Amino acid sequence: MKWTSEIRQFVTDHLMDDTARLLLSAHRFPQIDVPFAVEQIEARRRLRNKLPEWYAESDLVMGGRIPAEQCSSESTARFKRTVMLPDARSLCDMTGGMGVDFWYMSRKLERAIYTECQPHLCAAARHNFQVLSAKEEGPTTRIEVREGLSTELPIPAVDVIYLDPARRSDSGSRIFEVSDCLPDVVAWQDDLLMHCRQLITKLSPMADITRTVSRLKQVSDVYVLSVKGECKELLFVQLAAANPLEVARRYAVHCLDFYPERTIEFNFDKKEGEEGLSSKDSKPFASSLGPFFYEPDVSVMKAQGFRALLSTYDIRMLDTDCHYFTSSTLIPDFPGRIFAIDEQFDFASRSLKTLRHRIPQANVSVRNFPLTADELRSRAGIRDGGDVYLFGARLNAAGPILIRCHKINTSLQ
Repeated sequence: MKWTSEIRQFVTDHLMDDTARLLLSAHRFPQIDVPFAVEQIEARRRLRNKLPEWYAESDLVMGGRIPAEQCSSESTARFKRTVMLPDARSLCDMTGGMGVDFWYMSRKLERAIYTECQPHLCAAARHNFQVLSAKEEGPTTRIEVREGLSTELPIPAVDVIYLDPARRSDSGSRIFEVSDCLPDVVAWQDDLLMHCRQLITKLSPMADITRTVSRLKQVSDVYVLSVKGECKELLFVQLAAANPLEVARRYAVHCLDFYPERTIEFNFDKKEGEEGLSSKDSKPFASSLGPFFYEPDVSVMKAQGFRALLSTYDIRMLDTDCHYFTSSTLIPDFPGRIFAIDEQFDFASRSLKTLRHRIPQANVSVRNFPLTADELRSRAGIRDGGDVYLFGARLNAAGPILIRCHKINTSLQ
């Protein structure tokens, strides 16, 4: 591995420099592998907010720009430790990568196995785990680093197996179908479940949850993880000792959005094949707006948890496929953004010409509406930003409407 004290100091000294200029001036540093150092600088920059604990440790080696982009954030990696069986003593990560998930998941276990086919990532992992372990207090986890293709190596008998399969095709395009990822979890799951008690698979936030659950066996839980309002990843948990009958095929869905000072969380049970809401449902749609307006968190939206929201809270949905909600009384623990409605008015193309005089600046959002947010903002001449929120939506009884709101700050917002 090229990591030396001289390169480490070079990276520290030039962390904020223009990397293109550093490459052009490489001749000034004959003792330094400047391309490698620049890759370390650019990878470390990507981790400054994503992985602050690793960013702060100057002796850690980053696996490169692409692994740094693809690795989990510190908040989601730490959370995965809580997803594991509470009595788990051993872990095998079959797709190690930069080792971020592996490191946080393996804390306080007796044994943990990191598996990776790329030699430079294995070398970095060995070094990094030693650096991080030296800073721990108390007993440390016994870590083994295995180099090779996980599908060609023996599957160890452990409590938990973790997979983060590659989600890019040979051409470099992104793929979202679980059976198209490498390794193919669907084809491999029977063998894996014979060697562990719990199998955890991380997939792209673009993967279809319902379809994925239908392809995997014995799914007990699905986690939809977001960071600061952006959906980052999906976790599918399978239990080897699940009820073999699986009559109802129910699984728990956990929606979490991690913010620096709070976490939005909403949990519900779902039945495989359960459909979304439709106009045939008797309860959920509003005939008029109440004084309060709600937009579900992005994790709840991804999980399609609208039935659960309606059964948990005294709210009504504005219309089919709209997924905005309203209520007559304030619900401060709603998992999403909460607003007070200031004004409602019908949408008409001719009224857009005068809208900017009433609302010169606003944060514009639309759902199930004739115009996109950009089109509405442009045609009305509304500047973006400010404290006013303008929503375009379709109300079940009134058709397209515009709703002017202001945000309500609660303990969760």
